[in-house]
Amino acid sequence: MAGKDINIDNTPLSEKIAQTIRSNIIKGVIKPGERLVEPKLSEMLGISRTPIREALRLLEMEGFIEIIPRRGAIVTTLTRKDIDDIFIIKMSLEPLASKLAVSYLDKSDIDRMKELAAKMEAGSAKGVTQLINWNYDFHNIFIYKCNNERLIKMLEGLQQQFKRATVYSFTTEGRTRKVNEEHTQLITAFEKNDEKSVEKIVETHVYNGWQFIRTKFEEVLTEI
Repeated sequence: MAGKDINIDNTPLSEKIAQTIRSNIIKGVIKPGERLVEPKLSEMLGISRTPIREALRLLEMEGFIEIIPRRGAIVTTLTRKDIDDIFIIKMSLEPLASKLAVSYLDKSDIDRMKELAAKMEAGSAKGVTQLINWNYDFHNIFIYKCNNERLIKMLEGLQQQFKRATVYSFTTEGRTRKVNEEHTQLITAFEKNDEKSVEKIVETHVYNGWQFIRTKFEEVLTEI
């Protein structure tokens, strides 16, 4: 056994279940207002109800569902205020994380950012979900290099709700193109170690995303 790598997945079963449900809520497969019934989930997944119950509690803490006595778990509806609240926090924290990351990003980080930017530029046909995931990975590169664990934890707590809101993003070629342009500007600023430019670009980038998502959200409400 010496010299061999052993990969063990220590992710709790409840978190795996939560991730599956969370992903389907983000993608719109599970709709707002839909009930998540423990016995039905247990039968579908072929597992006991205990980890399912734990997964539902986790999703309630994240704001994806509400557990109502005698009714069970109900998928929450994203509101205008939810979107505004998410982005107000993101606009305060993410530019700071990017500024702090300037001192810690290395060439491999920059290369990975370029790789993801290229994928986003070439991969709009892959669909909204894939673009959201690439965008998520791009931002996480500098977030996790900010060298401030408390700031990272605060942004981690926001990330899943942010992914849910960004379902309304990347829905037009123009928006995807704008995101790619801003990502390219950010990479250039990181390469120059320009803290002020990095912070300003991220602040503008997050604000532009917020305004686009608000507009698309209003359009969806109008169509209902």
